[in-house]
Amino acid sequence: MAAGFGHRRRELRALWSFREDVYLEADSRAGTMVLHSRWDDIEVPHPGRTVAEALQRMALGPIRLDNVISEAADLATLHRLLERLEPLVVRSLGADQEQPLVSLVPLTPRSRLRVPPVPGDVPVRLSRFAIISSDGMDYRLESPLALHRVVLHTPEAMGLVGHLRRPTRLDAIGDAPPYFATLVAHLVATGMVVRAERVEPFRPAEFAEDTDDVLVAWSPVNLLFHSRSTLGRHDADFGATHPVGDRRGVEPVVADRHDSGLVTLYRPTWERLVAADPPLGAAVEAANGAPPAPGPLTARELGELLYRTARVRSVSGPPGSPEETSDRPYPSVGSLYELELYVVAGDCGDMPRGVYHYDPLDHGLRRLPGEPADVGAALENARLAAEMDHPPPVLVIITARFRRLSWKYNGLSYAMMLKNVGMLTQTLCLVAAGLGLGAYPLESVDVELWADALDADWRVESSVGALVIGRKPPREPASGWQPVNDAHWPDLAHRLTPAGETA
Repeated sequence: MAAGFGHRRRELRALWSFREDVYLEADSRAGTMVLHSRWDDIEVPHPGRTVAEALQRMALGPIRLDNVISEAADLATLHRLLERLEPLVVRSLGADQEQPLVSLVPLTPRSRLRVPPVPGDVPVRLSRFAIISSDGMDYRLESPLALHRVVLHTPEAMGLVGHLRRPTRLDAIGDAPPYFATLVAHLVATGMVVRAERVEPFRPAEFAEDTDDVLVAWSPVNLLFHSRSTLGRHDADFGATHPVGDRRGVEPVVADRHDSGLVTLYRPTWERLVAADPPLGAAVEAANGAPPAPGPLTARELGELLYRTARVRSVSGPPGSPEETSDRPYPSVGSLYELELYVVAGDCGDMPRGVYHYDPLDHGLRRLPGEPADVGAALENARLAAEMDHPPPVLVIITARFRRLSWKYNGLSYAMMLKNVGMLTQTLCLVAAGLGLGAYPLESVDVELWADALDADWRVESSVGALVIGRKPPREPASGWQPVNDAHWPDLAHRLTPAGETA
């Protein structure tokens, strides 16, 4: 046995406690006890003196049940009760209750723990979906596939998990302590450690999570993000909880980029819009998802596009306060409008090449002090991402001021932002189609490159989407495609002019 693991801990004892957010309330006159939790209130009628004492001790921290209850009948009663209360019960393992080795914390009302033995000759390993992090005090093991969180309280526990970084058999580990098999069995029960499903001579062990058609399509990070930005599989605070306080880090309703002169943009009139705009259905069908055709964009076209998609129509709430918000032409989950637009102008009428911030309050562009090389690099990056043969005349970069959402929302703020990016992108594409322009969303963004171009700290405000804007692309013949559901509509829509008449 390696000296680093110590010799004093020969066996692990089961320790029991309640989640930290469980509160016990006893009614001595009625002889009942109520357990209040984040999910429900559970009444325990007439638990008996010794069982009630055990429950109260569990609310204070981990205990050994046989240290509190000596009678076998009372102990059996307590175990039956704890099965009913299982989603509230933290299971810990340790040589003493002062310093548990690990704790298994239930995360949902559906959390259940069954600990089967793990044969010594079956390979085990840490699940590829298990993610290790620190909360500043302890290490934590979490997985989107698990309904428990494993807290590693000691360096020894962390060292033992290191044995499981690759497939290994318990009977082949010579320097692990005797209780290692017990620890592994509990980690298997939580899903943090997985057992091999197939073992054949001279071939690597096969694990189900590596061959499951459902799981192989997920990366650990994406599946964790999905599970943590929705409800049902975690116990984190969620929703409008103001996680950093009511005011700390609050972003203004519009990004403060007002250190340069305003390039005033064209503003369309309502009368012209109503008279000239094609029907919504035509714009939907004309937005064919192809990169723009060669040719410059005019400043007037860019101005109308931005005015109709992203201007501030009105503001509400005390200026400069967390409650101040705005109303804009596209919907926004949370109504905080954390997204900003930047224009990289390459070939846009008489507008000088450069990087501009769109001011949605004054409807104009404010030039940023970027280097000419940054403009060329950003446009070239967009050209490659769009697989275009020519540089796009205009690149529109969508950024997010993350604190605009994260000061208020816990858990779902990034997911909300992604939904808002989709809605703004769709609005830009449809309005561009109605104007007879081409708008093509890019599949990816280069956070570092565009942070340089925008002179921004990517941790505070970062690119989360982008589109190239230009001339309307030609409608290519639908070669190789089988017509389904009025496949001729896009052809008819493509022939519509912005005035709504067939060309």
